[in-house]
Amino acid sequence: MPNTSKAEAAGPGWSALVDPEETTWSSSPYVTRLVDCGLEWDAIVVAPLRRGLAALTQLGLPVAHGYAVLADYVRQELIVHVRAGTAHQCTAPGTRSLTTGSCLLMPTDQRGSLSATWLSPPHPTRRLVDPGELSDALRQIDQTGAA
Repeated sequence: MPNTSKAEAAGPGWSALVDPEETTWSSSPYVTRLVDCGLEWDAIVVAPLRRGLAALTQLGLPVAHGYAVLADYVRQELIVHVRAGTAHQCTAPGTRSLTTGSCLLMPTDQRGSLSATWLSPPHPTRRLVDPGELSDALRQIDQTGAA
């Protein structure tokens, strides 16, 4: 189990990202685009956003380490990229899998929009969250009410 004090010492945690930054969002339709899932990665959508962020904290994943994680602040959902073909391994309630045949709204730049914002832009080597571990963390969050 991760040492919470180490995670806190590394900087702001996932829970600090529950609200969008006070910034002017672009109204341009070109800050996001639809991307096919299932080719390079699948995605797991977690509702609500706060619960998903609590699960990432539970996993001890540092925000700044380049895990591909998005927020949809409009729908209050967290979107986590996982290895292609593995999203079905996340069976926790309140999640849905985006795999082959699904599309995801993605930022075209570092900012994006309120509907698709990078919380942790992907690292060039594509660090991905383990779907089974995410599922276990979500179940633990649900049992303890820690979200």
